[in-house]
Amino acid sequence: MSKLNFHLTLLLFGLCLGCSCSPQTNTPPQSNAIRSASIDPETNIDSPNPAPQTLPPAVYQDSDGSVRLSPLTAKLQGEGLDLDEWDQIAGFKTRDQRALWQIQLSAPGTYQIEIDAICTGPTQEARMRVNVGENHFVEDQIQLSENDQSLTTTSLGEITLDAPKTYQVEIEMVGLPLIGKFVVSELRLVPAGESPSTLPRFKTDNGLTEGN
Repeated sequence: MSKLNFHLTLLLFGLCLGCSCSPQTNTPPQSNAIRSASIDPETNIDSPNPAPQTLPPAVYQDSDGSVRLSPLTAKLQGEGLDLDEWDQIAGFKTRDQRALWQIQLSAPGTYQIEIDAICTGPTQEARMRVNVGENHFVEDQIQLSENDQSLTTTSLGEITLDAPKTYQVEIEMVGLPLIGKFVVSELRLVPAGESPSTLPRFKTDNGLTEGN
């Protein structure tokens, strides 16, 4: 074999070895962050957005212009606050408890804030605050009842509301602790100039009745 043929053979042999032994590159595995690139790491998929706070239904004015707020149309907030067997608000113990209403006022004006409640001794600290809207409130001490079945009506003061719109009304006890029985039967906004009933009220098996 000539030297030329020998060198050509070695060259071809080397080329064949180069083709069959190409170097391998090690590819690092993908990280979890890359595989999960479509998920925002700040998003907690196990915790859905909390439901918005619900408000009680709006209460409208009566034909005489007054607004009567029943415990049945209130939203009660705070542990221990609930309706009793007479559908009255009972269980006031702390300043964190609230009874909340919404009213739709169509006739602006000045209103007396009245409350019907049963408040028995020996407590002298049954002091209630009524907030209407963002900037109005009245506060006074609830009158004591003759017994644990008698409702007493307390006029807490006057509030002037100068715009026809929806107002939020809430009550809270600012005189605590309460000793004895205390329940709320009704809250009213009465147009100023109209006198509240002075007749004593009592409970019967058929409900609440004014005396003769």
